[in-house]
Amino acid sequence: MTSDDDKLFAPTIAELSRLRDELRAIVTARWQLARLELTVAAADTKRLAVALGLAALLALTSLPVLVVAAAEALAGRCGIDRTGWLLIAFAALAVAAVLTAWLGWRRFRRHFVGLEETLEVLREDQAWIDSLASRKSP
Repeated sequence: MTSDDDKLFAPTIAELSRLRDELRAIVTARWQLARLELTVAAADTKRLAVALGLAALLALTSLPVLVVAAAEALAGRCGIDRTGWLLIAFAALAVAAVLTAWLGWRRFRRHFVGLEETLEVLREDQAWIDSLASRKSP
C-alpha cells in the first residue's frame, strides 16, 4: 500500500481501534458486574442453606416433644398409660426406621452399578491378551 492508502484508511482504522477499546471496556465491566452478582448470590444461597439446615434441625429435635405430648394426651385411653403410649410410639418409629433402611438397601443393591462396565472391559482386555499370548506360544 502507498502512503495515500494509509491516509485514506486512517480514520477507519482509528474508529475501529476506538470501537475495540470500547467493546473491551464494556465486556470487562459486564464481567465484573456478573462476578459481583455471583458472589452476592453465593453468599445469599449459603445463608439460605444455613437457615434451612437450622430449621430442619429444630423440626427434628421437636419431634420427641410431640411424641411425649401425644403420649400425655392419650394417657389412660384404651387402658394404656403414658409409658405404654411412649413405647408404642418408639416401636412405630423403630419399625419405620428399620423398614426405611431395608428398602433403601434393597433399592441400592438393585440399582448399584459400581465398576461393572470397567470390570467388563478389563475382562475383555484380559481375554484379548490371553488370545494374543496363546497365538505367540509354540
